[in-house]
Amino acid sequence: MAGSTSEPAPGLEPGRHDRVTLRFADRTALRGYPAPAGVLARTVEVLLDADPGPLGFVPRPEWPPLRRYRAHATDRGWRVVVRLAGHVEVAAVLAELGRYAVRPVVEVTQRRPGLTLDDRVLNAEGFGPADGPVVDVTAAEPSEQLVRDLRAHAAAHVTATTAPAVVAGLAMAGVPLVGEAPAGLDRTLREQVAAAVDLADPRAREEHSVLLRRAALDAHGPVRRQPSVSVVLATKRPEMLDHALRQVAKQRGVDRLELVLAPHGFDSDPVGVQQRAGVPTTVLPQPPDAVFGDVLTAASRAAAGELVLKMDDDDWYGPDFVADLLRARGWSGADVVGTPAEQHYLAPLTTTVTRGHRAEAWTRFVAGGTILLPRDLLREVGWWRQVRRFVDAQLLVAVHAAGGTVYRTHGLGYLLRRNASGHTWEVELEELLDPARVQQRWDGFRPSRLLECAPDELPRESPGQP
Repeated sequence: MAGSTSEPAPGLEPGRHDRVTLRFADRTALRGYPAPAGVLARTVEVLLDADPGPLGFVPRPEWPPLRRYRAHATDRGWRVVVRLAGHVEVAAVLAELGRYAVRPVVEVTQRRPGLTLDDRVLNAEGFGPADGPVVDVTAAEPSEQLVRDLRAHAAAHVTATTAPAVVAGLAMAGVPLVGEAPAGLDRTLREQVAAAVDLADPRAREEHSVLLRRAALDAHGPVRRQPSVSVVLATKRPEMLDHALRQVAKQRGVDRLELVLAPHGFDSDPVGVQQRAGVPTTVLPQPPDAVFGDVLTAASRAAAGELVLKMDDDDWYGPDFVADLLRARGWSGADVVGTPAEQHYLAPLTTTVTRGHRAEAWTRFVAGGTILLPRDLLREVGWWRQVRRFVDAQLLVAVHAAGGTVYRTHGLGYLLRRNASGHTWEVELEELLDPARVQQRWDGFRPSRLLECAPDELPRESPGQP
């Protein structure tokens, strides 16, 4: 029997069948297929007209024994055959294939009222610079192939007659959209589609993409339980404390956020710290001779959140920084999520640069001031290493050695401050200005607009913001 991508296949009648064959355009169609109840088969064959790689599969323990599982490439995509010793609901087999077609996640999800799309497939992974022409969108449904086709283009043009699911799906995938969004979509998403954008400016194009994907995920992605987050912040610089607390206080869109502050070699008033941070706070002073890794471990042990987020005291963070990490963690299922060390403010030169690191990709490294991971995983790998330098890199090595995964989302909500010295990661300023690595450069303090820096956050070297 042949199956369509959006509705039950003709002839797929309730009852026992020896073999059922279904064809799908891609993982989105497979995971969203409304297979009718009461259709049982010993063999389920799935033809996938896309190439995400072979689908994994583990049979349910209550099913008859698995007699055969085969996945092999075809001219159009993949063919998967599941053969069991007895009859099983076809819908259940398809559900398991769809579940193993993406990385597993533990958060409970549910559909929203109205249009809800699958963010496990339609997401920002693979977004990057592109200079192809703006193209019109004529597809009737969102798909993986449509997203792949549009990745090379600067933007896609949509109109009031474009299918709402296509607009929402492309926005969730971070495809820059211009034009007019159709009725029936979230108001914020429609306004963002219509917003003016300079597509020739790589940072402006990416900002537009991030705002689109936020609006689409929040309005048309599944409802996912948000875990609690503990920010661990170790600092040896009392002069940076106010700045660091502002970065925590400005966070929004996070249901449960706390701060564990570890002043390293000085004391700080817990009441005053909590008032400035604006979230529940634990102050855990550490002796001046303590090793940096031990300071972070002490703070992480005291954390109550399900997730631990390391933030640095001198960098800038956008108000949606934590929420964006949680969004990326939700749809990627990654063990560790962070951002690239992409945006730098070189204080001695009063210069801002974008270094063009790859974002929205699986990787082995993320910026140390952006590492978000489960507290249980941190404990399992032995907490932070007992070192004074390279503590972030060594933790990531331990995560990979334990079989963990690391995903790097966009870096526009994070700006590193580089002084002449005083960093645990030392690097020559000339290296940060290497033309082969620098994508954009500005005189003065020029953060992404997604940082939403207030006047009291500006560096002393920069009296104003252009």
